Amino acid sequence: MEASDYSIVTTTTDTKENARIITKALLEKKLIACAQCTATQSSYRWQGNVIEDEEIFLQMKTKKSLFQKIKKEIESLHTYDVPEIIMTPLLDANEKYLQWIEDETCSRT
Repeated sequence: MEASDYSIVTTTTDTKENARIITKALLEKKLIACAQCTATQSSYRWQGNVIEDEEIFLQMKTKKSLFQKIKKEIESLHTYDVPEIIMTPLLDANEKYLQWIEDETCSRT
């Protein structure tokens, strides 16, 4: 079991409810092992304007091999026209945690 087979997927959304919907769907389909949701202050450019807004930041632990399915699911549930969906591979992690992710997510298909 290599840490590089696992990843953190992040996205932001505009409401706690949308974050809950995304998280629940991904957990029920065993695409992620867990998710943390936190309120954050975001600044970004959108349609020629600088926007400062409150967002909900989601950080999810999963297998790299599930990213395309996760991305598709988030895109179908997200309220944004252009959602941020980023996968960051793990460089290292404790073996028991990786095993837990392995056990709590679906097989790599």
